[in-house]
Amino acid sequence: MAGSADTLFMPIENGEVPLGDGKWLYLGAKAIEGGFSDDLRAALVCEQSMRGPYMDLQMRGMDVHPSVESSTLFSGALILIGKHRAENEAMVARASTMVASGAPILIAGDKTSGVVPLRKRMSNFVGVDGSLAKYHATVFWLRNSAEIATNLNSNKTSPEGFKTSGGMFSAGKIDKGSALLAEHLDDSIRGDIADFGAGWGYLSAELLSRFNPRTVHLYEAHWASLEAAKENLSSYDKGQISYYWHDLAKEPVGKKFDWIIMNPPFHTARKTEPQLGVQFIETAAKSLKPKGALLMVANVALPYEKALQQHFTKVTQLDRRDGFKLLKAMR
Repeated sequence: MAGSADTLFMPIENGEVPLGDGKWLYLGAKAIEGGFSDDLRAALVCEQSMRGPYMDLQMRGMDVHPSVESSTLFSGALILIGKHRAENEAMVARASTMVASGAPILIAGDKTSGVVPLRKRMSNFVGVDGSLAKYHATVFWLRNSAEIATNLNSNKTSPEGFKTSGGMFSAGKIDKGSALLAEHLDDSIRGDIADFGAGWGYLSAELLSRFNPRTVHLYEAHWASLEAAKENLSSYDKGQISYYWHDLAKEPVGKKFDWIIMNPPFHTARKTEPQLGVQFIETAAKSLKPKGALLMVANVALPYEKALQQHFTKVTQLDRRDGFKLLKAMR
């Protein structure tokens, strides 16, 4: 089904914005329904921080990276925004520093992304050349100028002692569910431990600062979050910690652990998807040693107990607070 990525490319496809001969930066990159033309395939340098869409673009033969760095300016930028305002504005500001002055910048998002308010805000300090709506999404385009980065770069608050940025889970404060899980960490959680959906490393930091596990393995699908985790855990024994840019819903783990801790995601865009948590549970069950244990936190409304009972011998609710439940499951 066509979506906001298809809308993003419409001004190029209908000739309103010429592609030209140079390289174009494509941030938040995703595939389009009909596939990319040879001209687009040759022109695009794609950035996608999420492991799943990154693998999809890689499979399609696109030039894709988890983070793009370039010593030369791009001829234009295409930006597919998501649900996080701070991340969206940071992407646009960053693109402005990476493309030539006066070069075209195209920005698109679906109706829940805030693309229309972003267009309105940007029109206060830079001229918008055009806009169109299709596939329940809107694209607008403009010419790059210094005012873009100046007006969209903003200071962001991170939890004390940690590095985070817009678009990361619970970037501005410690999530109540993760805090609940952290309260129940104790010295029985030892040996080889995995942190599934580790984000920017809060739970692993709690574990490492209070106890002495043999090894800690962080699995995270969001590249930028994992890079932040590396910085947040840089003071701990590097030989003790391993990091994996990994989609736990699609890629096998291939290791066995004594314990797994996790606060699994349950959203794709703005839609609740409990199946994501179920996939995390199934992967956790396959990744534990005999008599290994899973400690997980979840929103009280999410029906994970059935999946836990199918894959574990004993399931116990340890705590329930602030709309979250803490579950322990034994192999």
